[in-house]
Amino acid sequence: MKKRIAAILLALILSIPFANVYAKNPSEIDKLQQEQDKLDQQIKQTQRNINQVKSEKKSVSKAIEELDSKLNQAEDELSNVENLLVGLENQIKVTTMELERASNDASSQKELLKKRVRVMYENGNVGYLSVILNSTSFSDFISRVDFLKKIIDFDMNLLSKMKSHRDSVADKRGQLESEQKEKVRLKAEIANKKEKVEVTKQDREKTLKDLTKDLKELERQEDNLLAQSNEIAKKIVSLQSSQKYIGGKLGWPSPGYYKITSSYGYRNHPILKKKKLHTGIDIAVPSGTSVVAANSGKVIYSGYYGGYGNTVIIDHGGKISTLYAHNSKLLVKVGAQVEKGKVISKSGSTGLSTGPHLHFEVRENGQPVDPLKYLSGK
Repeated sequence: MKKRIAAILLALILSIPFANVYAKNPSEIDKLQQEQDKLDQQIKQTQRNINQVKSEKKSVSKAIEELDSKLNQAEDELSNVENLLVGLENQIKVTTMELERASNDASSQKELLKKRVRVMYENGNVGYLSVILNSTSFSDFISRVDFLKKIIDFDMNLLSKMKSHRDSVADKRGQLESEQKEKVRLKAEIANKKEKVEVTKQDREKTLKDLTKDLKELERQEDNLLAQSNEIAKKIVSLQSSQKYIGGKLGWPSPGYYKITSSYGYRNHPILKKKKLHTGIDIAVPSGTSVVAANSGKVIYSGYYGGYGNTVIIDHGGKISTLYAHNSKLLVKVGAQVEKGKVISKSGSTGLSTGPHLHFEVRENGQPVDPLKYLSGK
C-alpha cells in the first residue's frame, strides 16, 4: 500500500514541470508552425521557380526546333517550285522548237499547195480530161486513169497535210501560251516562298538574339547542350558496333572549306565570358554546302537532336564515330552504309546556332575527343 502511495506521489511530482512547459507551448508551437508554414511556402516558391526555368528552357528549345522545322519545310517547298520552274522552262524550249518545226512544215506545204493551185488554174479541168481523152488504147486509158488517180490522191493528201500542220501550229501555240502563263505563276509562287523563308529566318534570328540577351537562359541552354552531349555518348555506346576500326585517317568533312572558327576543348564563351567545353570543331561554311562522311561506316543516327539541330552520326568501328551537326538538310537515313567522301547532308544553322557552320565531332566510345588528331589535316 505504501509503495502504491509513493508511486502516486512521484507521478504527481513529475507532472508539475511538464504542466508548466505545456502551459508555455501553445505560443511557441504557433511560432514554430508559422516558421514551418513560411518555410513550406519558400520551398513551394522555389519549386515553382525551378519548374518555370524548366518550362522556359523547354519553351526556348521548342521554339527553335519549331522554327527550324518551319524553315526546312519552307526551303523544301521553295526548292520543289524552283525544280518545277526549271522543268517547265526546258519544256518551253522543246515546245518552241516543235512550234518552229511545225511552222516550217506548214510553210513548205503552203508553197507546194500554191504551186498545185497555180497548175490547176492554168490547166483547168481540161487538163484532167485530156489525160483521159488523149488515150491511144484501152491499156493506155487504164494507165492514164491510174496516173490521174495518183494526182488526185496527191492533191488530197497535200490538203490533208496542210490542215494537219496548221492544226499542229495552233496546238503548239496554245501549249506555249499555257506554259508561259504557268511560268509566270511559278515565278510568283517562288517569290512568295522566298518571302516565307526570309520571314522564318528573321523570326529565328530574333529568337536567338533574345536568347543571347538573357545570359541566364543562354547559360542554361549551353549547359543543356553539354547534357545532350552526354546523352549522345550513351546513345552511341548503345548503337555502335563491335567491329574493328575501318582504318585510315579521317577525311575533311567540308571539302573546300577549311577555316575553323572554334576549336575543341574549354574556351571562353564569347557572350557568357565563362569557360565552357566545346565538344568539337566549328568549320565556317555557307548554308547549303555539301557535308561528306569523314570515313566509311554505318549511319547510327540521322535526325533532329535539340541544340545540335539536324544531326548525323556515323559509326566507323573500333568504338570510333563522327558527328555532324546544325545541318539544313539530311540526306542519309539510319542504317545506311556510307563510303568515305559521300555527301550525307547540307550545312545550315539549325539548333542552338547563330549562323551557318558545321559542328564536327569525333568520339571514342561515345566521348568527344579532339577531331584534329584524326583528320588528315589541311
